[in-house]
Amino acid sequence: MNYKSKTLIIVIILFTSALGVSQVRVGNFSHIKNKFKKLNNKDLKRFTNTQTTFVFPNVFPKSSYENILNQVWDITPYKVVYEDDFTGDDLEIDNALARFEIMELEVTTQSGMMKSYSFTCIDFGVIDKIKKKKKNNVWSISRVGAIYFTPDIKIRQQIAAPFNAGEVVGDFINFRLGYLKNYLQLVNKNLKNERPVDIYDDYVLPELKDLKNHTLYIDSNLLYGYDGFFGLEKKSPEIEKLMQDYPFKYEVVKYGTLEEKIFNEKKDFYYLMYNQINYNKIINIVNGKTGNAIYQEHTKMSFNIKPKDFKKISSKISKLN
Repeated sequence: MNYKSKTLIIVIILFTSALGVSQVRVGNFSHIKNKFKKLNNKDLKRFTNTQTTFVFPNVFPKSSYENILNQVWDITPYKVVYEDDFTGDDLEIDNALARFEIMELEVTTQSGMMKSYSFTCIDFGVIDKIKKKKKNNVWSISRVGAIYFTPDIKIRQQIAAPFNAGEVVGDFINFRLGYLKNYLQLVNKNLKNERPVDIYDDYVLPELKDLKNHTLYIDSNLLYGYDGFFGLEKKSPEIEKLMQDYPFKYEVVKYGTLEEKIFNEKKDFYYLMYNQINYNKIINIVNGKTGNAIYQEHTKMSFNIKPKDFKKISSKISKLN
């Protein structure tokens, strides 16, 4: 799949910050900082008071995006635009935007060291300022949320290349229509309820106990090995070793099986979501019917899913009555 070239942002800050992102964040925040604030009610009202323009990559038909939004997005009216067709020339102050972006941040620490962080997300916000330029307008937003995506190893290598300004070719492991439906469910629900969600919160919801009697589905695409130091692929983990301390029922499936369940299943079911961005690993368990994440664990300086991750999940399940 081809994606538009990355955006480079250079930031001077006085501390070191490892950027870690989960799938969904709802609130008032900066991508480059760990600091997180609750939703700004004024900005939320501005966002919900107008039509939202969704800017998506053209990897799926526009009708597929619209079908998902018809099912789960009711907090604002909306329209869908492909990113190749989006220029921003017609944007106005107070317009609401939900835009797919690939970004690289270069951060200068207090010691003068330059560090690079990259992320891919759908950024939700309302336009504050617009600067008219000859080629492309530049604007700033008040952010109300974001959905983050994990690049495959091929894309990670391209994003990290210092002079790569062309198209990014590869795949995003969790940029799938089924997962997108669940993410948008969660953003829509939390914006409506004015409920912030932060990427650094580790939590367990009581619903996790249902995995004592329900199957945990695992997308086979998540079972890959990555050498975080050299940025190379390594041997994939063996599922038997990964699950050796997880005594409950699980099933490794192709993504297509999960997508069918997400769009058609009428009962609760649960799947694993593993997200890797920069130096941070985030593991979620998601209710595929509601989109709710019922478990989240964030680990710094970790690049692969490991047996101890499932051991921890098992321990949390066992403690719930």
